[in-house]
Amino acid sequence: MNRLLALTIDLQNVLFTVFEQLLTARIEGAIASGTYDAGLETLCAESFVVADRRVIYTHPGTGAETRLLTITERRRNRPVTLDDALDRLSDSCGVLLVNERSGRAAVQVPAPSFMLDDGEIERRVRLIRPMEHHSLPLKMIAESHWAEAGRERFATAWQAEFGEVPEFTESTIHVVAGLLLPIWKRLPDESTRVYRLQTDAGERIIGRKVSPAWAAPRWLATRRR
Repeated sequence: MNRLLALTIDLQNVLFTVFEQLLTARIEGAIASGTYDAGLETLCAESFVVADRRVIYTHPGTGAETRLLTITERRRNRPVTLDDALDRLSDSCGVLLVNERSGRAAVQVPAPSFMLDDGEIERRVRLIRPMEHHSLPLKMIAESHWAEAGRERFATAWQAEFGEVPEFTESTIHVVAGLLLPIWKRLPDESTRVYRLQTDAGERIIGRKVSPAWAAPRWLATRRR
């Protein structure tokens, strides 16, 4: 730190900018691979309703229960507007794209490069669409059906998809709540994140999300008992 502080302000700014870019790339890589741990996260939505609850474990000494909750989640969709998409062109590197196969539109903007295991630097871009955005290697764009488009064609394609977005989206999530420590290692290891949420009825829930594939056998097992 003393050596950094001894440098000129301009050089310090360069070093910290590079560090921030490397850190952002590592975080995005962890998010993409599903290994990023953000600690206790609060789930937010327009509505949470417990549709089903099953006891999957009871502690023999205390009688405390571990429950598998099936929760209906309702989220308000907030698609990116055409004006917001076109604002991305203020960056000289922004590119308007239309997929020649699907007819969908996207804005291509720069994304932090990613260092591969062999030390090679992989240049990446981010595609912003009305309801999603994701990063991918720059070389994949040339191999895909995405092609540069004029503003008018892009606007038509963007507005067509924007108009198809419903006001709300409902989905089902599965949460293991209650007594967790005794069965922690028996839970799926694809994600160890802990979430909290509050249902429409005012119930506060803290637990781990599990996949529908993991939850289904537990439902069948509890029904047979």
